Amino acid sequence: MRSKWGRRFFVAGGVWLVLIGLVHSLSLIEKQVPANDTERQLLELMSNYRFDLMGSMRSMEELFRGFSVSFVLAALVVGALDLVLSREREGLLKRVALLNVIWLAGMTAVGLRYFFVLPTSVLVIALILFVVAWFRLPAEETS
Repeated sequence: MRSKWGRRFFVAGGVWLVLIGLVHSLSLIEKQVPANDTERQLLELMSNYRFDLMGSMRSMEELFRGFSVSFVLAALVVGALDLVLSREREGLLKRVALLNVIWLAGMTAVGLRYFFVLPTSVLVIALILFVVAWFRLPAEETS
Protein backbone atom coordinates (compact mmCIF):
# COMPACT_ATOMS: atom_id res chain seq x y z
CA MET A 1 0.00 0.00 0.00
CA ARG A 2 2.85 2.36 0.87
CA SER A 3 4.51 2.02 -2.55
CA LYS A 4 1.14 2.39 -4.29
CA TRP A 5 0.66 5.84 -2.72
CA GLY A 6 4.29 6.74 -3.36
CA ARG A 7 3.83 5.94 -7.03
CA ARG A 8 0.61 7.99 -7.11
CA PHE A 9 2.32 11.02 -5.63
CA PHE A 10 5.21 10.55 -8.07
CA VAL A 11 2.79 10.52 -11.04
CA ALA A 12 0.91 13.51 -9.59
CA GLY A 13 4.21 15.39 -9.37
CA GLY A 14 5.01 14.57 -13.00
CA VAL A 15 1.56 15.71 -14.13
CA TRP A 16 1.90 18.87 -12.03
CA LEU A 17 5.26 19.70 -13.66
CA VAL A 18 3.80 19.23 -17.15
CA LEU A 19 0.89 21.50 -16.19
CA ILE A 20 3.30 24.12 -14.84
CA GLY A 21 5.17 24.06 -18.15
CA LEU A 22 2.00 24.33 -20.22
CA VAL A 23 0.53 27.16 -18.14
CA HIS A 24 3.81 29.07 -18.09
CA SER A 25 4.10 28.69 -21.87
CA LEU A 26 0.95 30.82 -22.19
CA SER A 27 3.00 33.78 -20.96
CA LEU A 28 5.15 33.45 -24.09
CA ILE A 29 2.18 34.06 -26.39
CA GLU A 30 0.74 37.26 -25.01
CA LYS A 31 2.58 40.57 -25.33
CA GLN A 32 2.80 42.58 -22.14
CA VAL A 33 0.65 45.72 -22.19
CA PRO A 34 1.86 48.69 -20.13
CA ALA A 35 -0.58 50.08 -17.57
CA ASN A 36 0.94 53.57 -17.46
CA ASP A 37 3.69 55.76 -18.91
CA THR A 38 6.32 54.47 -16.50
CA GLU A 39 5.64 50.87 -17.51
CA ARG A 40 5.62 51.91 -21.17
CA GLN A 41 9.08 53.45 -20.76
CA LEU A 42 10.34 50.39 -18.86
CA LEU A 43 9.07 47.97 -21.53
CA GLU A 44 10.54 50.19 -24.26
CA LEU A 45 13.96 50.08 -22.60
CA MET A 46 13.72 46.35 -21.94
CA SER A 47 12.93 45.73 -25.61
CA ASN A 48 15.19 48.21 -27.37
CA TYR A 49 18.18 48.94 -25.15
CA ARG A 50 20.86 46.42 -26.05
CA PHE A 51 24.09 45.73 -24.22
CA ASP A 52 27.15 43.63 -24.95
CA LEU A 53 27.17 40.17 -23.39
CA MET A 54 30.46 38.57 -24.34
CA GLY A 55 30.27 39.88 -27.91
CA SER A 56 26.54 39.36 -28.35
CA MET A 57 24.17 42.32 -28.26
CA ARG A 58 21.08 41.42 -26.24
CA SER A 59 18.16 43.24 -24.68
CA MET A 60 16.80 42.53 -21.22
CA GLU A 61 13.58 41.30 -22.86
CA GLU A 62 15.54 38.71 -24.84
CA LEU A 63 17.27 37.48 -21.69
CA PHE A 64 13.98 37.39 -19.80
CA ARG A 65 12.29 35.45 -22.62
CA GLY A 66 15.19 33.03 -22.89
CA PHE A 67 15.05 32.21 -19.19
CA SER A 68 11.28 31.90 -19.40
CA VAL A 69 11.50 29.44 -22.32
CA SER A 70 14.18 27.51 -20.42
CA PHE A 71 11.87 27.19 -17.42
CA VAL A 72 9.02 25.94 -19.64
CA LEU A 73 11.29 23.34 -21.24
CA ALA A 74 12.69 22.22 -17.88
CA ALA A 75 9.22 21.73 -16.37
CA LEU A 76 7.90 19.92 -19.46
CA VAL A 77 10.91 17.65 -19.92
CA VAL A 78 11.32 16.71 -16.25
CA GLY A 79 7.56 16.15 -15.89
CA ALA A 80 7.44 14.03 -19.06
CA LEU A 81 10.48 12.04 -17.92
CA ASP A 82 8.79 11.41 -14.57
CA LEU A 83 5.66 10.15 -16.36
CA VAL A 84 7.70 7.90 -18.66
CA LEU A 85 9.53 6.42 -15.66
CA SER A 86 6.43 6.11 -13.48
CA ARG A 87 5.94 2.38 -14.21
CA GLU A 88 9.51 1.45 -13.32
CA ARG A 89 10.58 -0.22 -10.05
CA GLU A 90 10.10 1.68 -6.80
CA GLY A 91 13.80 1.98 -6.01
CA LEU A 92 14.41 3.89 -9.22
CA LEU A 93 11.36 6.10 -8.61
CA LYS A 94 12.62 6.89 -5.12
CA ARG A 95 15.99 8.08 -6.51
CA VAL A 96 14.32 10.13 -9.27
CA ALA A 97 11.93 11.61 -6.70
CA LEU A 98 14.96 12.66 -4.62
CA LEU A 99 16.50 14.36 -7.67
CA ASN A 100 13.21 16.17 -8.23
CA VAL A 101 13.16 17.23 -4.57
CA ILE A 102 16.68 18.66 -4.84
CA TRP A 103 15.89 20.49 -8.10
CA LEU A 104 12.55 21.82 -6.84
CA ALA A 105 14.04 22.89 -3.49
CA GLY A 106 16.57 24.96 -5.43
CA MET A 107 13.87 26.39 -7.67
CA THR A 108 11.73 27.20 -4.62
CA ALA A 109 14.67 28.99 -3.00
CA VAL A 110 15.08 31.07 -6.17
CA GLY A 111 11.33 31.71 -6.18
CA LEU A 112 11.37 32.89 -2.57
CA ARG A 113 14.15 35.34 -3.41
CA TYR A 114 13.12 36.60 -6.85
CA PHE A 115 9.48 35.71 -7.65
CA PHE A 116 6.10 36.57 -6.23
CA VAL A 117 3.68 34.33 -4.36
CA LEU A 118 1.91 32.53 -7.26
CA PRO A 119 4.90 30.96 -9.05
CA THR A 120 6.58 30.21 -5.74
CA SER A 121 3.50 28.43 -4.37
CA VAL A 122 3.20 26.38 -7.58
CA LEU A 123 6.81 25.25 -7.11
CA VAL A 124 6.13 24.45 -3.44
CA ILE A 125 3.22 22.19 -4.45
CA ALA A 126 5.47 20.30 -6.86
CA LEU A 127 8.13 20.03 -4.15
CA ILE A 128 5.62 18.66 -1.63
CA LEU A 129 4.33 16.06 -4.12
CA PHE A 130 7.84 14.70 -4.69
CA VAL A 131 8.80 14.84 -1.00
CA VAL A 132 5.74 12.75 -0.14
CA ALA A 133 6.51 10.39 -3.04
CA TRP A 134 10.08 10.00 -1.78
CA PHE A 135 8.89 9.19 1.75
CA ARG A 136 6.20 6.78 0.58
CA LEU A 137 8.30 4.84 -1.94
CA PRO A 138 10.26 1.93 -0.42
CA ALA A 139 14.03 1.84 -0.69
CA GLU A 140 15.50 -0.57 -3.19
CA GLU A 141 16.39 -3.85 -1.55
CA THR A 142 19.94 -5.15 -1.94
CA SER A 143 20.52 -8.86 -2.42
